[in-house]
Order: sequence, then C-alpha cells, then structure tokens
Amino acid sequence: MKQIRKFPAARRLAFTLVELLVVIAIIAILAALLLPCLQKAKMRARMIEEMSAGKQLMMAVQMYADDFSGAMFAGYPKDNDSLETTSVHDNQGKPVSAPERFRYPWRLVPYLSGSMALIYSGVNREYLRKIQSRDHDNYVYVVSICPSLGINSCFIGGDDDYLPAGPSNAKFGSETVLTKMNAARHPSDLMVFMSARGSPSGNVEHANAENVQQGWYRVLPPYFKVRQWADDYFSTLAPDRWGFVAPRFNNHSVAALLDGHSESFDLEDTQDMRHWCNRANRVEWTLPK
Repeated sequence: MKQIRKFPAARRLAFTLVELLVVIAIIAILAALLLPCLQKAKMRARMIEEMSAGKQLMMAVQMYADDFSGAMFAGYPKDNDSLETTSVHDNQGKPVSAPERFRYPWRLVPYLSGSMALIYSGVNREYLRKIQSRDHDNYVYVVSICPSLGINSCFIGGDDDYLPAGPSNAKFGSETVLTKMNAARHPSDLMVFMSARGSPSGNVEHANAENVQQGWYRVLPPYFKVRQWADDYFSTLAPDRWGFVAPRFNNHSVAALLDGHSESFDLEDTQDMRHWCNRANRVEWTLPK
C-alpha cells in the first residue's frame, strides 16, 4: 500500500505583538526627534513672513514720504490736525474717528493697496480672520490696536503721548525725533517697526501670558531719561515691561529698518538705543537732562 506523504500546514504571515510594539516604539522615537526640527522650521517660516511684512511696511513709509515732500511717517500724531489724521478712512470708506485714526494701521494701509493682511502677518494672520467677522465698529478698533509690528513712535515721526516731534526736537536737539527721511544718520541701523505684543482689551497693565495678543501698534524704547524696561526678558513678562516688543522667535524679534530691509534682533540688539534714536551714539543712550 502506497504511503501518503503529509505536508505541514502553511504558516500564517503576521507580526507578533512584540514586533508591533517594537515598531511603534521606533516610530515614537523618530517622531520625538523630528518634532523639534519641525517646530523650528515652522517658527523660521513665520519669522520670514513677518520680515516680508516689515519690508512691505517700509515700502509704504517711503511712498508716504514721496507724497508728503520727504516727511517721515508720524508714529502717533494725535495732536496733529494735518491732512494725514483728518482724512483717514476705513475699508468701507467711512471716516475713522479718534483714537483709531492716530494709530498707524488705518493711516498706512492705503499705501498697501488696502490690505490689512500685510499688517497682520505670521501668527497674527488668523486673528485678523477672526475679527473680520465681528461688527464693523469693533473691527475698526481692533485692527488699529494689534498689528503684528509696532512702530517706533517716539523717535520716528513723533508720539504725542511721549515725545511730540516739534517740542522734543527743540528741547533735546534737532532730529532727536526723525521728521525727514533724508535726515537719518544711519538708515540701515535705525529701526522703524518691530515685532510687538499687547492686550486686545487695551489693558496692558494687567496683561499676562494668557491674554497677551501677538501684536501692538507701537513699541517703546528701553531708555528715555532713565531705563524704562525690566532688567531681563521672560515670556510671562507684561508687554509694557519690555516696551511692547515681542521676542517671539526664540528670543528674537523682527525689525524693519529705515533703508527698507528687515532682520532679526536678539535681546541685546533690541536694547541698543542706536537702533531706536537717530541721535543715539551708544547702547545705553538717554535723553539729555
């Protein structure tokens, strides 16, 4: 009788539980290694976008100067009854009232083809989309107060809350407050706009890490007659304790310079008064007493 040869049953091709756990662990390790790189790349992309916005703002400032016989764009001209502040209109063509018309966004946006998206850039772009859906009056107010970059209002064109151009130049020396584009001593070093942060409610004294908005309409210098800023920066510091400057890119801020270029400033650069004031000749320069 012929013997029938038996073959073993075909083995199923499958992963064991141990093998699956090993693969999952490897994927988790790789993800942990890649995540910081992805976060850095994302931050870098946002910083580049903000730098681009700074360049656009400086082009608008130059166009403004062309329209006003070389005059510097004013930082916060609330006591100025010139055409610049009396003929400001919103996106519906309606006159903008005070104090919204004194802040730079509504005065500068006509030179940006009416695009607030160039003033609200990077991390602030989504905030612009949210406030556009609100009632119009509230929109006019909010977009005036929280642009991504704040203007160096005290020393660029003058700030009627702090250093009005005429009286300040008479008191502290000619062009302490820059009023003419061609009067700048070192345009490539003089900062006009910088990354800013504040509080949408306007109550900056009680702003903290939870209610700070990554944007503000002006930045204030580290020194006037004495130092104004805190000794050191940390992320939970109230915005006004660091002049509303926002070192949101790994302790770096975007600065738009008078010659039209943008660059990143570290914490040391942001405290250098030679970047703030046309007349400053040292890091800790102060106003004459």
